[in-house]
Amino acid sequence: MAATDDNEELASRADKLFAARSALAETERPARRFGVAEIVRFLNDPMRSLSMEEQKALFADSRLRADYRRLKLQATVSDMPAVAAASGGEVRSRRFGGGTLTIHPSRIPGQVYVIIRFDGPASPPRMLLLESAQGDLLKRPLPAADASGEAMIVLDEKITSDANFLHLISDPTSTGSFLF
Repeated sequence: MAATDDNEELASRADKLFAARSALAETERPARRFGVAEIVRFLNDPMRSLSMEEQKALFADSRLRADYRRLKLQATVSDMPAVAAASGGEVRSRRFGGGTLTIHPSRIPGQVYVIIRFDGPASPPRMLLLESAQGDLLKRPLPAADASGEAMIVLDEKITSDANFLHLISDPTSTGSFLF
């Protein structure tokens, strides 16, 4: 009789283990949490961008948003403010503390030059982080500035990332932060 009791207990434990493993297999893994570490990576890595889900998470959480603003302030060399409210339509030139940004059309259709002139810093910023009035974020690595403090970006309006960047720097309501 002892062997029968042992077999029943073993079968019962096997059934419970199977049920537990089945339940675990059916549960979804929790989405990776977006937090301060991801913000730090975003602000310090020129190639790191935020997905739409990460942007939504960032702006949905007031504490996370406050952390983002604090960390961005620490990484910012200079801010590019929105253009005066009187400005209508697209802007072709913007001033910021430490220089100017100018948009020039190219002779090649659909191509545009963005020229950034830095007045002073010995080590110019590595990235430009743009933010639309709606909260969309777009970051772009900056090319090295030449000896006169000038950096040039060539944009192709047929490339989505270039068109989005051009749209935000031309939008008078968008703001920017030049980051180290």
